[in-house]
Amino acid sequence: MNFNFQIRSYKKKNGTQAIRLRFFTSANDTQYIDTKVSVLANQWDKKKEIIKRHPLEENLNATIYDLKIKVEKIYYKNKGVSAKRLLQIYKNTIKYDSSSYLSFFQSVIDETRLKGKTRSAKTLQLYHNKLKLFSNYIPFSDIDHNFMKDYEHWLLKRGNKKNTIASNLRCIITTCNQAVKAGVIKKNNARGYKIEKENVVKQSLTLDEIQKVIELEIVPRHKGMIKARDMFLFCFYTAGMRFTDMCILKWENIVGDNIVYTMNKVRDRVGSRRTIPLNSKSKEILEKYQGKNSTFIFPPLYGFENKTQEEIEYKIYIKSNNLNRSLKIIAQKCSINKPLSMHMGKHSFTDYAVKSNVNLLMISKLLGHTRLETTQAYLKDFYQKEESDTINKLFG
Repeated sequence: MNFNFQIRSYKKKNGTQAIRLRFFTSANDTQYIDTKVSVLANQWDKKKEIIKRHPLEENLNATIYDLKIKVEKIYYKNKGVSAKRLLQIYKNTIKYDSSSYLSFFQSVIDETRLKGKTRSAKTLQLYHNKLKLFSNYIPFSDIDHNFMKDYEHWLLKRGNKKNTIASNLRCIITTCNQAVKAGVIKKNNARGYKIEKENVVKQSLTLDEIQKVIELEIVPRHKGMIKARDMFLFCFYTAGMRFTDMCILKWENIVGDNIVYTMNKVRDRVGSRRTIPLNSKSKEILEKYQGKNSTFIFPPLYGFENKTQEEIEYKIYIKSNNLNRSLKIIAQKCSINKPLSMHMGKHSFTDYAVKSNVNLLMISKLLGHTRLETTQAYLKDFYQKEESDTINKLFG
């Protein structure tokens, strides 16, 4: 990597020209950093690359050479990088506090919020605030396996469950990986820490229990229960469509006999576009809501056409809690001894698909998974039930 100073040919109104730090590996890999110093053309010594005949020449030369030394130090820590990558690392060292993990973490949260991922930002903020209670200042140099162990014990003493602790610890490793990528730190010393997770059995409804939900008589004044049942069944009939996706589903997403939409949770990933064929059951539910709103299909976001992303996500959060409460009342009335929720619609569809001998690849496609391994991990509980049934059938 070569480093030198250049004076720009462009003249400002006061006649001065800016001095830039130029660094390059080749003609095709050249970058510049503005030193924030400008002088007259006759005050710049091109050969010696210093400022001369200027009343503040000592201070100005110190400023530009401090910048050069700083960039060179970054390069020697990341030897072999391109000029483009070096510029990116330099910008990140200015943008973030390279010593404070919490400061970097907060900047990640702020960026997540700016991207419109309000709920993700809120979750990350909870993790950040919890870490701040553990320690008000956490330098990157402190984050290693010993730190992770101490934090894990602290979370256990506060009564956090195993999977909650796992989420908090994974978040630390992820943000440290982001810091490495941004060039803020050289190595993630938390990486490789063993995180224990408890396997939570995925509960689902049987077809008989689904039928009980369908046949339950709900008086018209209990609108919340009617909406909850409709959306739960729609989730089941559409191969486990997420509640958020149902809330933001628009009439324009109905294309012929298909639902064509982008899954909100993974909208930035390849394969987030999903096409689900409509069937007689899902069509019947859609018909109930035709003409009620010109934009959204389901009631949670009626009147929210011009609201901000944050307002929409908060409304979905409130409605999710309300409708899940209604589903628990429905389960009680149907004598179903299970914590019925919207997400159980996805589990119920999957259980039904497994029991109907639908092949793994098709289940994966219907669930909207981009990787077969994701489906295999998700189906683990459902196949365990099948294994138990098979053993009992063979040996009584």
